Amino acid sequence: MESDGRFGGGAGLRDGGEFSAESGGGPRALPAFLAAGPAVAPEDRPPAEAPPDQPARLRGALNPLLAAAGPLLDLAGSLRERSGHENPEGLRDVILAEVRRFEEEAAAIGVPPEEVRVARFALCTMLDDVVRATPWGARCRWAREGLAVVVDPGAGGPDRFFDLLDTMLSDPRLHRLELELFYACLSLGFEGKFRDKPRGAHDLAHLRDELFRVLRRLRGERERALSPQWRGVAERFRPLGHVLPPWLAAVAVATLLGGLFLTLSASLGGRADAVVARLGALLPDRPLELVRAVPPPPPSAGPALAVRVTALLQPEIRSGAVAVLAGDDGALVIRIEGAGMFATGSDAIRARYRAVVDRVGQALGPEAGRVVVVAHTDDQTPRGGGLPTPEALTEARAVAVLKILERTLGAEAPDRRRAGRARTAGPQHHAGQPGRQPARRCPPLPRIGRGP
Repeated sequence: MESDGRFGGGAGLRDGGEFSAESGGGPRALPAFLAAGPAVAPEDRPPAEAPPDQPARLRGALNPLLAAAGPLLDLAGSLRERSGHENPEGLRDVILAEVRRFEEEAAAIGVPPEEVRVARFALCTMLDDVVRATPWGARCRWAREGLAVVVDPGAGGPDRFFDLLDTMLSDPRLHRLELELFYACLSLGFEGKFRDKPRGAHDLAHLRDELFRVLRRLRGERERALSPQWRGVAERFRPLGHVLPPWLAAVAVATLLGGLFLTLSASLGGRADAVVARLGALLPDRPLELVRAVPPPPPSAGPALAVRVTALLQPEIRSGAVAVLAGDDGALVIRIEGAGMFATGSDAIRARYRAVVDRVGQALGPEAGRVVVVAHTDDQTPRGGGLPTPEALTEARAVAVLKILERTLGAEAPDRRRAGRARTAGPQHHAGQPGRQPARRCPPLPRIGRGP
């Protein structure tokens, strides 16, 4: 409960019996039993009966005494707002019956008789003061014979209200329920002796505020926060990655990538079909045929060539230094006979064979065609001389013969070749030692026409 300095309007009960005051926002209708009507004698009107579950409801209230006085407190707020009443005497009798109902309910819920008498006096004194302050109450019988005089003639006048209040404030814990009822009466407009004093309203408001502070200390400090659970959760922020397990994130990524792959694959497949169809339209209806150009066969050495070369080399042929033969491939073969053309392991031509090579070059000079010099040797690895293998030796000897031929044929003559074949071709026999001395030769082989 809180005081705002001055209360106006009606009053009611909150859940649990806690008193609440309402500001007057307009005239309020009286209860049905307070409506204007003919006077009814108290003995002819039965007292209001409480509902069967009323005592149980009052016992569970925060202040049972204040809860039982709720209808009378609500009536006090209604009377303040009425500018007139057609039957004040009948209203007085009805309120007296309501006071008797309050006494019965308070006694039924176990309120001590002394507390009931004090509460009854406070309620009757408040209602008398409220009615006498109205224009219509000062002119009726109520102004001479109030409710307090009828209920308890020896209780005293309105000043007795404040005397009882001071007495109970000396031990507020013992009289908490009565003090709350007195605070409700003050809040609903009871002024008493303070009505005619110059600073009466100020002093009365001060007294009401002091009483409010006493009651608040007895009740304890109430929760002033708008909500008892307004504070947020005092936990640190945890990102989603710390909450979700790693395998769930991996599954989500795999699902996303799989969906992306299927989407792109379907899109690519649709586009690829169109490209394949366009490429298929470019191909001819029948299979392609590749035409390969066959080069013409090289000219072969004819009988006339062999006759001319043989005539030119007739002296060398008679001396056995040169032999003119026909190759298997149609080429003309000129073989220089002689085992001493080169020293063992050397590629230098001896002087007496240089003249034979010159004569062969002179005989081939006028003729056209390819000239291949092939050198042969036995299967023995040369010793010394810087030529480690038979192949290297025959290659070097073929180069030496080709250089002598170029002086006669001309260095600019095309298609001059050499080859060293070691023991891979030619005669491979030797008396007593196969593959030795008879195979040592270096014949120039002029080949005209087709040849390897």
